[in-house]
Parts: sequence; structure tokens; C-alpha cells
Amino acid sequence: MNPRHSPEWLVTTVSAVRELMIKRLEADSLDTQAKREMEMALEELDVMWEELQGQTVLLVRENERYAEFFQYAPDAYLISDTGGNIREANEAALELLKTPRDEVVGRALAQYIAAEDRVGFLTRTVGLMFEASAKPVEWSASLQPREGDALAAQFSVRAIPLKKSGVGGLCWLVRPAT
Repeated sequence: MNPRHSPEWLVTTVSAVRELMIKRLEADSLDTQAKREMEMALEELDVMWEELQGQTVLLVRENERYAEFFQYAPDAYLISDTGGNIREANEAALELLKTPRDEVVGRALAQYIAAEDRVGFLTRTVGLMFEASAKPVEWSASLQPREGDALAAQFSVRAIPLKKSGVGGLCWLVRPAT
């Protein structure tokens, strides 16, 4: 999150504007009309602030709900950046990789692909960065967990588009092949 748009930044900014308006009202340097306009603006600011706080509560609740859904989904989900490094992994993915979260996040997803499938995996992954398709791309490869034997897996991946253009990362669904 951009620090300029964080809740703390917003609270600080609104508080500073409110304090400035109150000081100007208390200074008696305003004529009657300007003073009334300032009081009305202050009232509007208070109403907007209350509405914003209510919306913040709803957004936080929605964010928590999404995070729980992602975290406890029965399928293995991973989010990687454009460099192929894992940024998020849910519980099912950690179980499939047999690796704790702190060892997964930040590592290249390709490290969990069996050596014989790695070149093909990387080729497809790089291709997704240039062909940001709206449809998921699917293929099979051998997944190499931290411990144990490699296992056949089905990968379904979709590019996460940026607002203007390009790709911001990849969203992965990984399932053991049946």
C-alpha cells in the first residue's frame, strides 16, 4: 500500500485540516460570511469523516474475509510477482510444498519444479508476462516438494493485469494430478 494512502496518512491529514480550520475560526480574523462558510465546511468535514470511518470498517471486514477465504481454500493457491517469486501462499500450497511459509515466500516458484520440467515451466511463465491472456493457461509438470518425491501436478495460472497495461504478477492454482 502506498504510504500516502494509508489510514494513518488519512487520519493525520484530516486532523491537520480540521485543526487548521478551528484555529482560523478562533482567530477572529474572518468576517461573518467567511466564518459561517468555515463552520459549514467543518461540519461537512465531520460528516464525511464519520462516513469514511464506517466505510473503513466495512473494507477491513471484507479484506479479512477475503484473506480467510484465500488462506483456507481447499486448493493450493500461490501469488507470484513478475520475477516468478512467491509473494503469497495459502495453507494448501504450503502442505503441497511441504515447506513452512517463511521458507516459501520470497523464493522462486521454479525452485519447486522438478529439474526435468523447469525449462518448460519457465518458458511458459515468461510467455504469460508478454501475452497477458484473460483466460487461464493450464499445463502439467512435476512438483518437487522440499521433502519427498516429486509429484505430478496440474498448474492453472492467470496473469494479474495492472490497471494501465502490463502484468503485476501471476495467480496460480496447483493440484496434484489425478
